[in-house]
Amino acid sequence: MSVIPEIKITEDGSQTLSHPVFGDAYHSLRGAVGESEHVFIKEGFLHNQANPITILEIGLGSGLNALLTAEEAEKQKKQTFYYAIELYPVDKSVIAGLEYYNNPVFRKLHDAKWGETVQISPYFSIHKIEASLINYKFDETFDLIYFDAFAPDTQPEMWSEAVFAELWRCMAQGGELVTYSSKGVVKQNLRNTGFEVKRLPGALGKHHMLRAVKNVSI
Repeated sequence: MSVIPEIKITEDGSQTLSHPVFGDAYHSLRGAVGESEHVFIKEGFLHNQANPITILEIGLGSGLNALLTAEEAEKQKKQTFYYAIELYPVDKSVIAGLEYYNNPVFRKLHDAKWGETVQISPYFSIHKIEASLINYKFDETFDLIYFDAFAPDTQPEMWSEAVFAELWRCMAQGGELVTYSSKGVVKQNLRNTGFEVKRLPGALGKHHMLRAVKNVSI
């Protein structure tokens, strides 16, 4: 079921969305592009050494993280297989109102059929899954996970030990999970699942973010 969020301008001039039900912004209001580039590109995609790389994004949202990853994959000439799970796809009328819609790669990402693997560019393909993360079982193995769900206070069930246990199961040995949240309960649930958790400087003045690594079997 698609949703019709409101477009918001963030402090770095880039756009994000505000969810009509949860009331949360899809990215930091300090800067949508700035946050995505720091948390998911710098500390995720560029840090991870897997090549080719298989990525899972929790929450496709506006498609900004996917767009920036696709662009970076082409720059790095790094074969990237990108999966995204999203229960509430954004209505195409809203997508067409975003400034990113002028980018042909962005349009291809949103035109790609759900449930199919679609080649977007020479080094980037996407497979969009319309489903709830809760109790979903993945068949794929991921090198990197972008955990970009709404905040733990908004959707606590998304940040549970049960969810992190499933993500642990479907990650490659040495696989990494990056997220903007450094909330105590998030760190504890990740550690309880078996991840090694490192706190890193956050984006745009935020104190911290997290990288969690699967180093040992449990």
